[in-house]
Amino acid sequence: MSKIKPLYFYWISSFSIALFGYYFLWIFMPGHKVFGSLFRMLPYHHRHPVHYILITCLIFGVFAILFQSKFLKGNWLSKLLFTLLIVFLTISVSSIFGGMLWHFHDMQAGFFPDRWVSKLVSSGINRGLLNGWPIIIDSFPYNILGFITSFFLLKTGTQLSN
Repeated sequence: MSKIKPLYFYWISSFSIALFGYYFLWIFMPGHKVFGSLFRMLPYHHRHPVHYILITCLIFGVFAILFQSKFLKGNWLSKLLFTLLIVFLTISVSSIFGGMLWHFHDMQAGFFPDRWVSKLVSSGINRGLLNGWPIIIDSFPYNILGFITSFFLLKTGTQLSN
């Protein structure tokens, strides 16, 4: 399997599973709140969940490819640790782009400031790094299901690559 095919596998499969999982949980979660929120935060991630899920899945695909060979060689404990590392890196990088997307959605709602591009980048990165982790931690059980799914996607992806 060439290097591009596993990338497509990770992107498409993670996005499909994450989207299905989101809307499945959406049915059962109180107030249809699958993702966590911070106090007094405008809930753009609730209004546009597909955008935020897509960012995370794209980033996951990149890190899955980068660590795929190490994941393949490890025992079950090291595979769990590599999955944890990939999830940690995915959340960290996705928070940056998620923060920028949040600011873009805020601007679409009518809050375009002067020098909006620099605000989108600087404030978006800052807000994403500060707020991304608390939102992910508060997104129970979606976050746990995401970790489990990541492990099995990595396991399947490495098996398909060999």
